Amino acid sequence: MKHFPQAKKWCIVLFVLLIGCHSLQHIDSNDEKSQNNLEVSLIQDIADTHLDMPFGEACLIASGVKTAKKMREYRGKLNHLIYLIGMETGVAKTNDPFEKAQIIFDWLQTNANEGTYKDCYDVRDTLNLKIGNCLSYAVRFTVICRYYGVDVKNIFIPGHIYTLLEINGQIRYFEHTHSDGIVKKIDKDVLQKKVMRDEDVVAEIYLYRAHNANNDLQYEESSKDCRLALMFKPRDSRFIILLLDNYIAKKNYHEAFLCLNKYLDLYPDDKKSLNNTYNLLQRLDKKGENKL
Repeated sequence: MKHFPQAKKWCIVLFVLLIGCHSLQHIDSNDEKSQNNLEVSLIQDIADTHLDMPFGEACLIASGVKTAKKMREYRGKLNHLIYLIGMETGVAKTNDPFEKAQIIFDWLQTNANEGTYKDCYDVRDTLNLKIGNCLSYAVRFTVICRYYGVDVKNIFIPGHIYTLLEINGQIRYFEHTHSDGIVKKIDKDVLQKKVMRDEDVVAEIYLYRAHNANNDLQYEESSKDCRLALMFKPRDSRFIILLLDNYIAKKNYHEAFLCLNKYLDLYPDDKKSLNNTYNLLQRLDKKGENKL
């Protein structure tokens, strides 16, 4: 995976520090209380914009696993699923990655999918209760496929995620939230579809957290999760828009204006789509002097 150019990388780090230091200041690796907080290690890991820790662990931390003890518990749950699939299917007897992926998918659909709930993004719920949404089910499927040597890709379209496996021009699709497992043609043909990096998937989990906190009027918590999402996927205006909404809800128009200005300095291509928001905040912020 390619890294950001050095100058761009430091711009992103500076941006995160400028708009988020007051909400992330309690996360300190030298703080004794933080030593058991795995989110510290995740933040340190992504500082270079590249995720090095295991994908499943990063998703569990983003879902809310905070201690090494809890992480061991959820690793055990994943390992148990892997063991059951190995014992109850022929996944280990074939070298065909398409067949392996289909075996894993079919077993999970039959034995480990008890229900689909739109906002059930939490991977812990998927492992504990066998429930989830397109995101959490895709995470579980991806982790297990990788264990068996199958490199599936998660595909993002607005409002949904599905999975595909592509080898030598052959493609197999996997839909986790429909009982038939078939990805709709309209979802395959969406122009905005993108292959997700591991970092993008973690960012989506934080975005769900941020939306839930915003809906519960917990604006500081929502803002913190927005900033964490931006560390994993710096170029995503959805995170900025929700962060601005949190500022506006607290009538903190000046911080909102500064935040948007910093984002647009880094990503001027988004000026057109965010121009109305910029103009509104400029009017609301009596101290706003900068212009696009």
